[in-house]
Amino acid sequence: MSVLQLFDLKKTLGSEEILRGIDLRLEAGEKVGCVGRNGGGKTTLLRLIEGELPPDGGRIQLARGARVGYVAQRPEFPEGTSARAYVTTGLEEVHRVEAELHRVGDVMSHSSGPELDALVKRHGELTHRMESLGGWETERRVEIVMAGIGLPCELWDREANTFSGGEKNRTSMARELVSVPDLLLLDEPTNHLDLAGIEWLESYLRTLSSAGLFVSHDRRLLDNVADSIVELERGRLTRYPGNYGRYLDLKAERFKSALRAWEEQQDFIRKEEAFIRAHLGSQRTGEAKGRQKRLESLERLPRPYHDVRRPVIRMLEVERGGELVLETRDLSVGYAERTIVSEVDLRIVRGDRIGIVGPNGSGKSTLLRVLSGRAAPIVGTIERGHRASCGFFDQETAELDEAGTPFSEIRRAQPLWTDEEIRSHLARFLFRGADVGLAVRTLSGGERARLALDEPTNHLDLPSRTALEEFLGEFPGVLVFVSHDRAFLDALATRIVEVRDGRARVFRGNYSEYRAAIAAEATRAAAEAPVRKRAPELESGAAVPSNSRAGKSRNPWKLQRLEVAIISLEDERKSLLEALGTEAVYRDPAALRETQTRLAELERDLEQKNLEWESFI
Repeated sequence: MSVLQLFDLKKTLGSEEILRGIDLRLEAGEKVGCVGRNGGGKTTLLRLIEGELPPDGGRIQLARGARVGYVAQRPEFPEGTSARAYVTTGLEEVHRVEAELHRVGDVMSHSSGPELDALVKRHGELTHRMESLGGWETERRVEIVMAGIGLPCELWDREANTFSGGEKNRTSMARELVSVPDLLLLDEPTNHLDLAGIEWLESYLRTLSSAGLFVSHDRRLLDNVADSIVELERGRLTRYPGNYGRYLDLKAERFKSALRAWEEQQDFIRKEEAFIRAHLGSQRTGEAKGRQKRLESLERLPRPYHDVRRPVIRMLEVERGGELVLETRDLSVGYAERTIVSEVDLRIVRGDRIGIVGPNGSGKSTLLRVLSGRAAPIVGTIERGHRASCGFFDQETAELDEAGTPFSEIRRAQPLWTDEEIRSHLARFLFRGADVGLAVRTLSGGERARLALDEPTNHLDLPSRTALEEFLGEFPGVLVFVSHDRAFLDALATRIVEVRDGRARVFRGNYSEYRAAIAAEATRAAAEAPVRKRAPELESGAAVPSNSRAGKSRNPWKLQRLEVAIISLEDERKSLLEALGTEAVYRDPAALRETQTRLAELERDLEQKNLEWESFI
């Protein structure tokens, strides 16, 4: 069943036609990712579907009674409403269905005949609806979702209007996730989440029964959640089956095919025109006129459009420093007398690419500012290498002069450059023509990030992220960066620094290797205790029972060890499931996310062990 259909949808903002006849169809439960350049109309499309903006043409058709969930970029909350109370309002549909179920059940108890048959059917429909809403554990779901997206429990009963922008966005998103709408619209849902929150959201969206249309620049999210990708380009919407990786392949194939067809037609047209010019007025005039008539009626293929514009970032020549770039000893960072991260011992050498990860508020940006020299440590020492110099990109682009322009900001940084050099440099970052004179305060987040160049990929669209990755991949110096973009971390990082619970731990490899190391640690820690309890059974040399499956194996002791591992994993799974139901866990966002992550990893390990066990039979 179609939840949403768009027919020839059009929208003009000012003098620019943003949408030029959009057609789209979403089925129940389908997840669709929307990609395109910043400013291309993606947010406008969502606002049209939600009803915030009226279309200038075309039609939007929602399924009868369909509920739409939409997270506004700047959410507003009723005065005096706590975060928990606001998120709980997302359960209104659940409470309505629940009340109707009770009413129908009461009537059924004293009905019979055709009336009872109708009531039984209605009860079944309501039960199915309740299940699709996930409504049997609603109150606990509110807290699980709030914790999952990274709202600390100490904020749950605070007035939502007192929150920061990111906290407001997460509160608004939590309400829509809890409500399980028929159609969920998300606009850059990962921008205000930390890595744990992004991975939790990914998992939640995969199991959510809602249809979803989400605008995102997070490639992993688009790869792991999307059933198909729609690309908004030059006001037109093109649909590609599969996830983001498949979209890239299909788009490249379509462009090559369309370009080949266009080139072949252009070659045909040139040859026909040459024949016509050569033979008009000759003995073959009749044939030339016939070809001319056919050429005039030929449907001309448009030249295929393949937008390859993206920042062209080039590295200036820099003087090479020594092997050691920076070293810290017993470093503690924070604000005033409050220590956020302590005992940081870090040695950074030439060629290092260090990604800093950790929960929101854990101190990542503070640590980065201290390492860059923008802030002083509370205690400890920082030793910089010979001729080491540092450039720093601030996620808030605070060093930009709000009263300035892109041109004046580059002039401030490079006073000896000519006007032509400044304009050429800005053009590489897609500031061209009148753009160089725009006021900094009027720039979007993506434009400010391109101009400023902690969280370098925030606000950047996908082509800009790719360009930044390529540039940084060729950068000859050291990189130390904070990012919540997993693909970015995987592409660049050679070491990961995890900032959590006031400590900094260093892991070799990129983000995926770091996650594997964390999972292995959790597996070892959880498996050791149960195995120790059973170890004497193996070490005592007890005979394998004659009726055991191991009696059929060539290696009974290997099988017995495998069975012990399976029992251990099952015991741990039982413990984790019990822990999820305890107040101590579901009220602690960090503990909840760790428990859910470990449970998912354990299920995978248990499945693998069971497959190994079956191979012995």
